[in-house]
Amino acid sequence: MDSFRTWLEEQGKEQAFCAEYDRLYAEYEASQKAAAREMTLEEAFAGLDEMLRKLEDSSLPLEEALELYQRGTRLLAKCNDKIDLAEKQILMVNEEGGFDEFEL
Repeated sequence: MDSFRTWLEEQGKEQAFCAEYDRLYAEYEASQKAAAREMTLEEAFAGLDEMLRKLEDSSLPLEEALELYQRGTRLLAKCNDKIDLAEKQILMVNEEGGFDEFEL
């Protein structure tokens, strides 16, 4: 149990309040673990598709659309980095039977 949760109990907070704190804290920890895990390229593309769908919704407030657009550009940059790395890892057989890095 974290120190803030202990403090809540010491302050005599209601059980329902403490339970809600526990739920939110567990949700926070899960999101931190998920963020720490490297996203696959497929997951990143799925995220970009979802962001695009939301951006196409004309009822989205401008501030939210801008934030979503910025997150999308950061995610797109990560996708490009992953693709660049994959291209570098592709090897071609050269004329001598050895391997060379893939070049465009």
